Amino acid sequence: MKIKAIRYPTTLDKIEDITNDNVDVFVDLEDGSTYTIVVSTIKNVEMYMKEAGYSEPGWVQQLIIVEELEENLIRKAIEAYAKARNGLYLKVSYLTTMFEMEELDQVLERLDRLYNSDDEE
Repeated sequence: MKIKAIRYPTTLDKIEDITNDNVDVFVDLEDGSTYTIVVSTIKNVEMYMKEAGYSEPGWVQQLIIVEELEENLIRKAIEAYAKARNGLYLKVSYLTTMFEMEELDQVLERLDRLYNSDDEE
């Protein structure tokens, strides 16, 4: 999975504390698709966890976590996600918030049939 461009709807210079915040990032791929990813700092995750005592459902699963919101570090992290297992983790980060429950249930049912079909014979 090749990255064509990384864009920020909120420019990084507008972030007050680059060690404690999160930012949306648009990742344009060579195949023409664009993924919206949330990049957060570990301090930002920690701050939200202290409020609730745990990671909020659905939030951490979509994050790419970095030490600070610095362009080279964000690019390096996103490139690692795009490279690992042919982009699996970048795709999962993107898809975490895209599915409706019915769609997930259908996929899980299909996988259950696929992997458990031998049990029924």
